[in-house]
Formats: sequence, structure tokens, C-alpha cells
Amino acid sequence: MKKLFFIAAIAIFYCMNVNAQQFITRQNGSTVAFYTSLDSAINNAQNGDTLYLSGGSFALVNHISKRVHIIGVGHHSDSTAATNMTLITGEFFLLSGADAGSMSGVYLQGGIIFGNQSSNGHISNYTLNRCNINYLSSSSNAATNNLFYENVFRSQVNLANSQSNAFYNNILPAVSSFGPNTFFKNNIFLRLNNNLESYVNNSTFENNVFLGVSPVFNIIWNYYIENNIFNSNLFVENISFPYGANMGLDNIVNQPLSSIFVNQTGNEFNYTHDYHLQASSPGNNAGTDGTDIGIYGGVFPWKDGSLPNNPHIQFKNISGTTDQNGNLQINIKVKAQDN
Repeated sequence: MKKLFFIAAIAIFYCMNVNAQQFITRQNGSTVAFYTSLDSAINNAQNGDTLYLSGGSFALVNHISKRVHIIGVGHHSDSTAATNMTLITGEFFLLSGADAGSMSGVYLQGGIIFGNQSSNGHISNYTLNRCNINYLSSSSNAATNNLFYENVFRSQVNLANSQSNAFYNNILPAVSSFGPNTFFKNNIFLRLNNNLESYVNNSTFENNVFLGVSPVFNIIWNYYIENNIFNSNLFVENISFPYGANMGLDNIVNQPLSSIFVNQTGNEFNYTHDYHLQASSPGNNAGTDGTDIGIYGGVFPWKDGSLPNNPHIQFKNISGTTDQNGNLQINIKVKAQDN
């Protein structure tokens, strides 16, 4: 399988640099095809196909109603120097049939919407990981049993009362409108106000870091945050449980902002920040599983560089001209990855 990944990565890289345009490689078993348009690649894809996107910008107009797996080259500038990041413009509408698809290693200028007003559908078992996405939303109850891990969300996350979804090791501003049995574990919630962090019920919050500060946190609890369980979270706010209809155990509270992370300021994600806990933080090894509270603990510990798990192009050097024999000198260094 990794051999096929390697061939696909080299093919994308060759096309991208020789023809000065972005290419998509569609893989179906051992069959490979190339496209210059993401919409065309999706139109021609069959259920289960994998689309490998090179670095560069891709526009998406189509809605997705197939089980396809989209893999970019990453979104972190430190890890995409040789390829540039994979940027997708437009919005992703996931409709019925997109169940069990996935996306990894992509910077989304817009957001992902589960369902739409004319055809809500129902999408389950979709996986989004190691992406940087503007927002996540849903038509009513359209998303169930989906998995989101190691992502950056730049704006609101609102799944319109959808239930049984799981958020692990993400960096989020805040969340709202989640139905029962949603799990939030090892996330960082950067920004809270009285319009965010609302309408969440019968869900579980464990091993998260909440950066909301007084009096904001007292306000948001009045926005229908009910019947939830809060265990082993770290709060800036000085809060105790039970709080209203919410229960909790082993939470760490009243932590100064300056004492939590190695390097972090403000309430926006920044690639230059270091979200490891400080050595003196009581959140170290304090999660429900004995690992750190925050994104570096749990079952999906944050991967610095946010690269997808396929082989990664670390270095490239392509001569601008051929030699006297017509040969083009190409030097590419690729690193395999385990996760």
C-alpha cells in the first residue's frame, strides 16, 4: 500500500512541477488516473477511491455524495515547504452516499456542511483529520457517528443537534447545538462568549482545556449546557461541579492563562504557538487515561506539522534546464510515516 502511496506522491509532484499546474491523482486499487479539476476527479470517482491532491489551490463546486477519501499534502507551512500546502476553496457539502469517506491534510478556505436545505440526507462514519477548516455545520440531525481528530477549526462548530459524534484532540473556538452522546476529548477551546458554547446536552467532556475567562464562563452555562459530564478538564475559570444539571469529577480549575501552555497568547490559533503544557502544569498526566490533558494526550495525540499519514515529500530540487543529453535533473526526498 505504501508503494502505491509513494508512486502517487511522485506522480503528483512531477506533474505539478513540470506542467506548472496542480494535479489530482485518483487511485482505485492499482489503477491510477490524473485530473486537473477536483470536480472532475470527484465526478469520475467510484465509491472507495482515494484522491491525492498536490500542493496548490483547488476549487470545489460539486456536492459530494460518494465514499471518497481525499488526502492533501498538509496545511502547516513548516511541513509543506517542498510542496506548498493543499488549499481547497468553496464549501464541502456532504450528502447521502458520502458515508465512511474521509479527508486529511487539507486547508479548507470554507467549511464542511453535512446535508443541505434541499436534500438533508444523513451522513455517518465520516472522518476528518489533520485539516485546517473554517467552520463545521449541519442541517438538522444530518450527522451521526462521525470522527473529527487533530484538526484546527477557525470558526464556529455547529452540528444542529446531531448526535453521537466524536471530537478528539482538536483546536476549536467553541461549539454549539449538539445532541446526545457527543464526545469531546483532549481538545483546546480557545474562545468563548455568550453567543458560543451553547445548546449542548447529554454529552461528555474529558481532558479538555477551556480558556474562557470570568465572567464569560458563568454566562454561557445559561445557554442550555445541560446534563453533561465534565471529567478531568482544565479550566481558566474558577468553577465547581455539579454546576446546574452538569456533573463532573477531577477537574482542574482557576488556572492562570500564562501558566498553561509553553507559548500561547490570545484566543486565535497560530502556527507559531506551542500548545504543549508547561512542565509545571497540573494538567500533565492528569487525563482520565493518565496522559496529558489537552491535544498531546489521549488516543490521538497531536502530530506536530499536521501531516497526513501517507509518504511526505521533504525536499525537492528540479533543474530549470536539461543537460546536453536532454536529461532533466530531479532530486526528491520522500519520508514514509507510520501515523
